[in-house]
Amino acid sequence: MFRPLSLFLAASVLLAAAPATPPNDTLEQAMKQMSESLKTLEKGVTAENHVAALDELSKFEAALITAKAQVPDSAAKVEEKKRGAYEADFRKTLVATLKLALDAETAIADGKYKDADGLIRNKLAAQKSAGHSKFKPQGK
Repeated sequence: MFRPLSLFLAASVLLAAAPATPPNDTLEQAMKQMSESLKTLEKGVTAENHVAALDELSKFEAALITAKAQVPDSAAKVEEKKRGAYEADFRKTLVATLKLALDAETAIADGKYKDADGLIRNKLAAQKSAGHSKFKPQGK
């Protein structure tokens, strides 16, 4: 009888010491890939590097699709009754970002490299900044 009680107490201590919600590593990895891709794309798209730019946009888009299926860690700090709307807003923001990325991809495919550059440097970069301001947990 003493042993099961000891195991129960040890398990209770371990559970109490564990974080309530683990960080969302899938989302973090996707965001890291998106950031790396955007950094590469912001160097500019030209006729000479457009194939590499399309490849980088594909990485960005794949990471974005992964990210939009996740729930940001910051949602845990939102009131329960408002959390659904917060999560929907997160997803819609990433859908809007995907549309911009697809517009940039279309511009590259059409040989409109300056248009693609404008979308990447201005709109995608602004979207990243706005999204981080709204959804990124404090301290990260």
